[in-house]
Parts: sequence; structure tokens; C-alpha cells
Amino acid sequence: MPEKSIMHLDINSNGGVSSLKYDGVEFSAPENGSGLFVFQLRDFVGNPLRLDGTDFKNIKKEEKDSLYHIEFSECEKYPGTIVNVNAVVKDAEVLWRIDVSPGSVDFQVEWIDFPRLRLRHFTDGKFLLPFAEGTLVDSLEERKNAASFNCEYTEYPMTGVSNFYPGPVAMQFEAYYTGNAGLFIGCCDPTHSPKGIDAVPDGSDGIRLMLQHFTGGESTVSYDVVTAGFHGDWQDAAEIYRDWMEEHDPVLPSPLETQMPSWFADSPVLLIYPVKGSGLDAGGVMPNEYFPYCNALDVIASYRKQWDCRIMALLMHWEGTAPWAPPYVWPPYGGESELGQFIEEMHRSNDLVGLYASGIGWTQKSMIDPNYDRSDLFESEEVAKEICVGPRGETFSRVCNGNRGQRIGYDLCPDQEFTARTVINEISSAVNLGVDYFQYFDQNQGGAAPLCYSKEHQHNSMPGAWHTESMRKLLNKAEKAASSMVLGCENAAAEPYMEFCRFNDLRNNLAWGTGGVPVPLYPFLFHEYCSGFSGNGVCLSGWVDIKRTPFFLQWELAWNFVSGNVLSVVLKDGGKIHWHWALPWSEAEPEQQPLRDLIGNLTAWRRGKAAKYLVAGRMEKTPRIACSSQTVYLQKHAPVKVSSVVGSAWSKNGKRAVILVNYSTLVEPCRIDFENDMEGTLYSVDGEFKLAAASVLLQIPPLDAVLLEFDE
Repeated sequence: MPEKSIMHLDINSNGGVSSLKYDGVEFSAPENGSGLFVFQLRDFVGNPLRLDGTDFKNIKKEEKDSLYHIEFSECEKYPGTIVNVNAVVKDAEVLWRIDVSPGSVDFQVEWIDFPRLRLRHFTDGKFLLPFAEGTLVDSLEERKNAASFNCEYTEYPMTGVSNFYPGPVAMQFEAYYTGNAGLFIGCCDPTHSPKGIDAVPDGSDGIRLMLQHFTGGESTVSYDVVTAGFHGDWQDAAEIYRDWMEEHDPVLPSPLETQMPSWFADSPVLLIYPVKGSGLDAGGVMPNEYFPYCNALDVIASYRKQWDCRIMALLMHWEGTAPWAPPYVWPPYGGESELGQFIEEMHRSNDLVGLYASGIGWTQKSMIDPNYDRSDLFESEEVAKEICVGPRGETFSRVCNGNRGQRIGYDLCPDQEFTARTVINEISSAVNLGVDYFQYFDQNQGGAAPLCYSKEHQHNSMPGAWHTESMRKLLNKAEKAASSMVLGCENAAAEPYMEFCRFNDLRNNLAWGTGGVPVPLYPFLFHEYCSGFSGNGVCLSGWVDIKRTPFFLQWELAWNFVSGNVLSVVLKDGGKIHWHWALPWSEAEPEQQPLRDLIGNLTAWRRGKAAKYLVAGRMEKTPRIACSSQTVYLQKHAPVKVSSVVGSAWSKNGKRAVILVNYSTLVEPCRIDFENDMEGTLYSVDGEFKLAAASVLLQIPPLDAVLLEFDE
């Protein structure tokens, strides 16, 4: 193997990484802090003790061939505690292992952050974070200063939107690269145990990785953490993970196209709207113009006719309990007969009906509807035995919870039979009425289960692999109860939950709140196994200045289309397309006609020539696309340039395709550069054209797409 493709690792006498070099690029920055690890112990009362490399006086290093072994002993804060680290250099990668032995049985290991590599800051460096379906960050420093979602350790109670895997983080790796080389940092964990995966700036010259492993009280991280070198961009790093996943993941589901109902291949457009209120959860939830439910039929019919496709009405604030008041949603507002009539009318028109719900929390009192109070039921059913408990016996919830949230309540433990029984009852009610899609696991971001430390439940009192397995068992029961009705969650379903939540409410807009830009990492890895729709964009205008970026929703729809996602829009009054959910109807809507034309044209492509790729194809690395750019203005960060033409590459059944979309109202020129001469066919609104070249110059029609198809 050539010298340049080998990883070089040096560990100094203090047990820190002094060099981590790939292809001549030195990635390691000088150590200035806590070293290779931080870990947290819990005593039998639940008190934490956090230790790091600086707490050990004696460090013994052994090096033989490509194996490093480092022992840390003589712990000053907790005598008797010993840490053993192994690092094996193998060609272009380093495999890391760690074992933490507490000083006595009075403490258990709660989590270990390892390996805490301190990487150099490169002026052209880019960090791929597995948050929000894929986030590419140029400046972690800017993220630290102004982001809505900061890098912090996961703890009880969870925030919901965070760096937690499996959940809002859907895959267990991250990457960092410059123009010359990159590092892939991943967890080879087939059990999908809980983790926090992130990175944070560390001084002016460094970046610190965070890989927080919850071990279930065990002393070891039971799988390899790999640091692998690569060349290219985030897509090349994703290829490394995809190769591991397809060979080693025991719960990778069967292909999506063999599991989904026929309507999925028809690519319906989703119309998302509430039947109560005017765009917000607060300020009253009186019935609006879309109630009774059948009042919306004329609006739905007009869009069906204009776009020549099936429609799914995805309803919000339909619950007869209270909006966003888990776990109970049934019966529907106005009664089953009222909603049932709407479902019958929709099915008669070959359309579909979906419902939002709100996951496995417990609502004691609604902050939206003061009439909703389950305190008596909480006592009579002894629900206190079913809720998630913190390490000191505390019982709190942070997800949509508190006097400024939607509810006051708790989190239900996914391992409890009460939780499963409640979920099954609610799902069965929707099935019986003929609902097509149920986004039941809203607020369970990515399908995430809340952490539970209860010593009274049957599960381990420390979060670990059991946590993911318990949520999988709950989702499995839910899917069986759902029968042919499709289930989903908020955010893309995390890797171990894709099998059960096949169609999800996507949240790429959260990437803007992380201080980065969205990239289609999730569909690159998982599109063949799991899908979603472009989502309701909740709180989007909190990060994007929509007044200064009037084209943004057009860009968002085009981005989702080339990512293989089903298109969705949020409606305000009068059937008008609104910017996103949680924006009052009194706010001005975007320009309507470009959106309607764009959706109509893209839907025709998704149901036509692009169907075999976008419905269930495999995303491939996109060739270089050169074109003009547009400016996205942000609320807290510097403006960002986005391409005027968005594109993606796909493969299916021996064919490859590149799909390009122009989301503006003017013709956009662009050039595609392939690595070699390509022979194929260009499909556009103007017809079919043969082409053969290494570079192709194109004129993309306004609010439309073109497709280039080649043999593999």
C-alpha cells in the first residue's frame, strides 16, 4: 500500500495524541485539556462523578508494532480507578477501545466520551455532523456563538432536539475534511446503543470531538470506534459508513419498495393544515375554516387538479383531547363520524388522510387547552410507576414541556407495558377509522426514547443498548397494531428505527439552527430503506430571514425533491401555501404561483421519468455542478450562498441518473463535470437528446427539472 494512504498515529508519554496524520496531512492539534477521555460515574444514590485524563498521576504506555496500550492509574479524585486504552493502527484507520474500572462497586460507569481527539483547525475545513439528516458546518466557532442547538452532553431529561443517537442524530458517525484529506469518525456498534455525537471548537487552533457512549453501567465501550482517512467530501465519508452498515447492521430493514403500500409509489403531495387555530399552538384553538373536516375538500380538489396527483391531507390540531398532549389523541375533535366522513370522501377521490400525534410523553395538563387535565387518571392508574426517572429519582420532562410549552407532564418509559398498551390502543383507533398515515411519534425526534434510570422498572438502571432495544420492541408492537397504516415520527427515523417508521416528517431546516447548511446525508445512506416528506418546517423563520430570502421555500422544495423526499406544504387560510408551521396566518405568505408551478412540474417528474430513482433508488455521489448562486439570509449567522441549480445522482437497475432542478422563474445555465466521458440521454420539457461528453452545458428551464440518464 502506498505510504500516503496509511494512517500515522503517535501517542505521547502523557497518554495524549501527538500526531494523527493521513496522506501527509496532520490532523492532530496539541493537547491542552483533559486528554483522550472524559467519563461519568454514578454512585448508588445517583450522584455523578466526572473524571478525565488529568485526574490520573500514573500513565504507562506500551507500543508494539501497530498497537498502543495506555494504562491510567493513581486517580486523585477516586483512588483505585483505572483506565485502559487500546489503539490499533491498521492501514488507513485507527481502531479505538477503552475500559474504565471504578475504584469500588459503589460506582457504575454511566457514560464515556472517547476518543476525545483534538483536531487542527483548517481554514478550509468542513465538519459533517449527523444532525438534522446531515449538517455541513464551516465554522464551529460561529455555531458555538450563535447556534440554537449547542454541543453539550446528553443527560436526563433529554431536550428532544439534540446530538443524541439514535434519535435526532440518525447515524453513528461524523467527519472532518480539508481540500486534501479527511477523517471519518464512526462507531462500529451493531446494538445501536445510546450516544452523543458532536464536535465543538476548542481554543483558536483546535476542534474537540465528542463521542459520548452510554454503556449500561458496563466498564467498556463494547465496540470499535474507528478513525479512518479518506479523500473527497462528505459523500465519500458517507460511503465508508454505508459499506459498514450494509455488511454489519443486523437490523437494517428490507428495501422500502417491498414494504410500503401502493400509494407511496404514486408520490402524493401532502397538504399539512390544522382544523383548529390559525397557525400557532398558543392563542386559542377555536375551529377554523377547515372544520368540519369536509370543508377542506374544495381546496384539496383544486390542488389535485392543478398538480394532477393524489393528495394526502395531513391534519394538525384534530385531537379531541388537546393539541400535542401525549399519549392520548383519540377520539377526534367533532367525533369519529365527522372525521370518518372526511376519510370516506378522500378515499372516494383516491386521496389519502394522515394525522399528526405527539409521541409517548404523559400530559398531566395542557397549556393549550386548560380544560384538559389527566391528574385524576394519573393517580387512579398509578402512572407514576410508568414514567421515566432520572438518576437521583427525579421526574422531569423538557420536550414541549412547561408553562411556555404545550403541556406539563412527564416522559413515559418505552420499556413499560403501560406505554405499549396505550400506544397500541391509540393506533388501533386510527386504523379502525381508515387512516392511511399516522405520525404518532411526534416529539420522539427520530424515534428517540427518553432516558430512564428507574430501579423499579425491569430494565437496567443505566442507559445502554437495552434502551434502543426497548424502543424497537415498542415500535414493533405499534407497527403490528398499525397493520397497513404507515407509521412515522418527527425528524428522519434513526437507523435502528427505520424498520418501523418508514415515512417521516423531515426536519432538514434544523440544520440552519446548528450554524451549518443541510446536506442530504440521510437519503444518501438510507433512501432505499426509509423515506419521508419535506416536513412542516416548524420554526424555520427563527433561523432563515424569509423576508430577505423570498425564494427560500422554492429552494427547500427543490432540495427535498432531488433528495428523494415526497413533497409537502403547509396551508394557511384560504388554501394558501404558507412558509411553515408555527407561523401565524397573519404573516404574509410567499408568492404562490411559482410554488404551485414548481410543485406541479416536480410531481410530474417524480411520477414519471424520475420515479424509479426518487421513489426507491440509491443515491450516489453527485458530480460537480457549476452554476450561479443565490443568497440565503439568516437570522443569527452570516448569509449563505446556495446553488441556483440543485442536483443529485442516483442508480437503479443498472442505470444511473443525474437530476437537476431550477427553482427560479428564469432559465438557469449550468455545467456538469464528470470524471470520464459519459454517453446517455438528456430528458427535459423540450424532449430527449443524446449526449456524449465529460462536461455538459445545460439550460435548465424555470421552475422545472432535467434528467440525464446513463448505463452503469
